[in-house]
Amino acid sequence: MRKRFKPKISHSYEFELDLAPLLAVMVKLVPVLLISSAFVQVMVIETDLPQAVKEAVQNQEDNKDLASVQIDVSRQEGIKVIVAKQGQQSVEKIPVLTDGSFDLPALHKQLQKVKAENPKVFRLELVPGGDISYNEIVKIMDEARKSRDKDVRFPVWDSTKQKDVETDYMFPDVTFANVMEG
Repeated sequence: MRKRFKPKISHSYEFELDLAPLLAVMVKLVPVLLISSAFVQVMVIETDLPQAVKEAVQNQEDNKDLASVQIDVSRQEGIKVIVAKQGQQSVEKIPVLTDGSFDLPALHKQLQKVKAENPKVFRLELVPGGDISYNEIVKIMDEARKSRDKDVRFPVWDSTKQKDVETDYMFPDVTFANVMEG
């Protein structure tokens, strides 16, 4: 019998990793990201609420029996103020004006009425449509935040004074209900 030839195979391979293309991409990408981040701004509206209003907002999270107030905004249907309380729902519609803008004074009056009927509610859900600009959303939030009429004030329980005090804040806690959409 003849002896079979077995080649000797070495499994230790050595090679050099060329990082030059990766570094070239990083050198070009980092300045682009830094420059573009200067144009991206996140706006936060800081508000200093009175202590009684802060407590009322926190207590509202625990109380599920309170009414929920929602504002749906769309260019076609206008503004809908929806109040859901104990399984019943009321809807008030504010149409778009003839020039295409929203009737913000009418919205403010409607929100004052809702707040007078539900004084313990401080949260508002805002559902803007995709065709509503950021500027219009901020204007709607401003209308909902405080009463513009100095004579119209709302009661809120102050635990430090152990009595009801009056405030001009209507709905300072605005949440967006359609954040995950489009």
